Amino acid sequence: MDRNRKIAIGAGVFSILLLALLFYLLQSNERYAWSETYKDDGDQPYDLSLFKGVLEESGKNFEVLNGLFADTSYLESSGNTMVFIAGYAWMDSTEAELLKRFVKNGNKLLISTMETGKTLRLLTDCEIDEDETLADSKESEVIQMYGEEGTFTLSYEVYNEPRTHDWVYIEAQTCFEQSGFFELDGQRYCNLITEVQGNGALLIHTTPLVFTNYHFRKDSVFNYVNNVLAKAEGETYYYLEPGPYDQPSGPQIGESPLKFILAHPSLKWAWYLTIILALLYVINSMRRKQRAIPVRILPENQTAAYLDMIYQLFRKEGRHRDIVQSQVKTLQSHLRNKYGLNAQKLNGEFYELASKKLKLDKKYLEQFFKQLERSRFNSTLSDNELLKIDREITEFYLRCP
Repeated sequence: MDRNRKIAIGAGVFSILLLALLFYLLQSNERYAWSETYKDDGDQPYDLSLFKGVLEESGKNFEVLNGLFADTSYLESSGNTMVFIAGYAWMDSTEAELLKRFVKNGNKLLISTMETGKTLRLLTDCEIDEDETLADSKESEVIQMYGEEGTFTLSYEVYNEPRTHDWVYIEAQTCFEQSGFFELDGQRYCNLITEVQGNGALLIHTTPLVFTNYHFRKDSVFNYVNNVLAKAEGETYYYLEPGPYDQPSGPQIGESPLKFILAHPSLKWAWYLTIILALLYVINSMRRKQRAIPVRILPENQTAAYLDMIYQLFRKEGRHRDIVQSQVKTLQSHLRNKYGLNAQKLNGEFYELASKKLKLDKKYLEQFFKQLERSRFNSTLSDNELLKIDREITEFYLRCP
C-alpha cells in the first residue's frame, strides 16, 4: 500500500470520526435550556416555577387559569388580581376584551411581556394614533433596574455569561402613570406603567426576566418583584398559565454543547475553521497525483514499404491486375477508416455520401471507381495502363480533404 493511499484512508477515517462526534454533540441534550421559555412547570433557568410557587404560598387565595375561556367565573369577581407573565406571548382582540372587562369590574391585571406595543394597543383606553410608537427597545448586555428598595443589575445570561439582549421600554404617554424604569447608558427608560380603568387598574411590565428562576432566586430581584406585586395586590391571585399563549418568537439559545459553541462568536469561528481545514486536508490527500506522461515513439510506418515491395515484385512478374487489386483494397481501407465510407458497395447511396464527405464531384467519383473496377478484373493491363491508374489513384488521394 503506497503512502498516498494510506493518507487517503486515514483522512477518510478521521472524517467519519468527526461526523460521528458531530452527531453525538447534536443528540446530547444539556439539562438546562438557556432560552426564554417562560414555562412554569420546570427547573430551567428561564422558567417561572419559582415565582409561581412563591405566589401560591403567599397566603393569598391562589387559582390557576388554564386559559381565559375554560372558566369565566373570574369575570364576576372584584378586588382580585390576575398575573400573566407572558414573555413573548401575544393575545388576540377577543382575549383582550375579556381582560379589559375583568379590570373594569374592580380588579387588577399585571402583565409582563416583551410584546409591549401590541399589548398596549389591545388593552389601553388611551386614544392612540395608529402611527404612534408605544414601545421600543435598546440593545445591551446589562441594565440597571430601579426599585423601591434599591437598584440591581440585570442581564440575559447563558451559561452564566451575559449576552446582548433587547430591553423593551414604554414610550412616554400622558394617560399612563410611570411606575418603574431601568437605566441604560445614563438614560432612564420606563418599564412599568399603571392605567386606571373603571374600578380597576392595568399594570404592564416590560422586563419579564425578573420573574424567571435564574433571577428570581436573588434577593435583590425577589424584593423588586414583591414591590411590583404590591402595586397589584388583591384578595385572590389568578395565575394565567403561559403555556397556551407562549410563542417561539423569542431568542432561542442552544440546548446542546454544539449549539453552545455556535452561540459564542469566537468558539463558532474556531469550530468552522476546524471543519474547513479538515475538509481541505481530506480533499488534498485524496487528490489524484499528476504523473509525467512518458513519450511514446510511434513505430515506423511499414505499410508503405511493404506495398512498394509488393508493387515491385508484382510488376516484375507482370502481375499488373494483382497490383491494382492491392491498391484498391488499400484505398477501400483508407476510405472506411478515415471517412466511414464503404467503397465495396458502389451504388447511388455511396456516391451521394462520398460526394458530401470528400467534397468531390459525383460524376468524377463514378468515373474514377468504374475505371478501377474495370482495371481490377483486366488481366491484360499494359505497363502504360498501370502507370495511368497509379497516377489517377495518387491524384484521388491528393484531392481528398
